[in-house]
Amino acid sequence: MMHPTGWHRRALSLVVQLFSVLLLSGLLLAGSPCYAEFDPPRIIYVINPDGAGQPSEGERTYYINKGIESSINMGDVLNVYREIRAGRRAPAVRLFIGTMRIGSSQTGSAMGHFTANETAMTSSVIRRRTAMKSDIVVPILVIDSGVLFDPGQISLKPNAAQEFQKVADFVDNFAPGRLVIEGHTDSDGDEEANQSLSEARAEAVRLYLIETYAAITPAMVESRGYGETRPKVANDTPENKTLNRRIEVIIWE
Repeated sequence: MMHPTGWHRRALSLVVQLFSVLLLSGLLLAGSPCYAEFDPPRIIYVINPDGAGQPSEGERTYYINKGIESSINMGDVLNVYREIRAGRRAPAVRLFIGTMRIGSSQTGSAMGHFTANETAMTSSVIRRRTAMKSDIVVPILVIDSGVLFDPGQISLKPNAAQEFQKVADFVDNFAPGRLVIEGHTDSDGDEEANQSLSEARAEAVRLYLIETYAAITPAMVESRGYGETRPKVANDTPENKTLNRRIEVIIWE
């Protein structure tokens, strides 16, 4: 029979070995990058002007399940999407329906007001013509196209590089699995030409990002052009047209 002192020594040795393995595993895990799946903010509750949680006329207040911890700050304007499925087992398709201006934000929640996109709301698949519970509220970074491109051009300006640091910081903050770069124009000129210009500019930004930043890979980022179809404001003044000529960097997933 083993002497008690020897048993204790063997048990202590096993404990030390086990602790060493656990410690090493913890250090290895801590040293490895860990990327959580992007969980976009969603609308969780709607307050109507009369104080009820049911649809009514007037400006509704929308509560979102994330706030300043997700860099959603007062004054931010976020894109709002609705997930549509053709069938129970079909993959969800995300449709742009408008924007959300954040009125207040704190840890864990934010409040905002919705503005519908008139073009999107004409779609036959959109049954509710306003934002609703479970709609996705997606963080975006908006860059004035005039900062990046000369009028009518698709080549980036030589001094545009400093503007892309905002994109790098945006990506670092959200650690997304996928980015979408959108190009938008005002309504001046030919509609088809505006569509082509928006596509080419979005692609120029995509190429610059993947060539410049190691953290942004070709598989991670996609470019899209929408021409003049998604104005932020009416194209009725020079100032408003400037707002509509833009590049949007969107956290997609």
